[in-house]
Amino acid sequence: MNIIMLIASVVVLLSSSAAQAGTINYGTGSTDPWGNTTNNQAMNSAFGAGNWNLSHGFSTTVFNGAEFVFLDGSDSNAIEFASFLTDNGAVIANYVAGGGRLFLNAAPNLGGSFDMGFGVRLNYRGFSDNVTVTAAGVAAGLTTGNLATSYSGYSFGHATVSGDISNLIKTEDGSTVFGAMQFGKGFVAFGGETTTNFHSPSPDAAALRVNELLYVANAETKDVPEPASLALIGMGLLAAGAARRKAARK
Repeated sequence: MNIIMLIASVVVLLSSSAAQAGTINYGTGSTDPWGNTTNNQAMNSAFGAGNWNLSHGFSTTVFNGAEFVFLDGSDSNAIEFASFLTDNGAVIANYVAGGGRLFLNAAPNLGGSFDMGFGVRLNYRGFSDNVTVTAAGVAAGLTTGNLATSYSGYSFGHATVSGDISNLIKTEDGSTVFGAMQFGKGFVAFGGETTTNFHSPSPDAAALRVNELLYVANAETKDVPEPASLALIGMGLLAAGAARRKAARK
């Protein structure tokens, strides 16, 4: 393969790895979190009724052709959710790295702490009754609509999340109950929040969840090549240098 062909193949790889616009999916366990459908209502408000898909029982099919995926493993779904994340970590990481947008949330009511992937850990038990939208959260648009920055609940969160993520909503001790990060060409957010029927004040709390969904679904990311792509670019540059040296010796 000559140098021009090698560089061209790298360009094709980089451009093809970006996620294409597709469906919007919400998935949860065998039962609705906390026995209510406030997440469904938030999805309707964010994307319009009929413009998203609901699935029960966690499956990697939610990532097929998806533009945005919201997965909630709260309440009695926590153990099932933790196993799903562990068993399918590579699939989930590849989806986000290729340009997908993903929101992973779990407010467990059983089980224990677990890894959510991406170097992030969900810490249970981490109950929080009072939380605050941070300055970074305000800048991200979580309070769009002149929403309150302080919320309460019994409980607002059942867990905290930790890792190399931005702290967008914090607990009283400064821990993160909602945070996010860029990963590859995509974006992923993590939460330990219960459903909004437990949150106050109303209706701001319901609108806050809508803003979270919209924030993740529409997050802008920097065009950072994935590690494998960087390696190919490096190979291309090395090959180009070798060719120049070979030509100079003739």
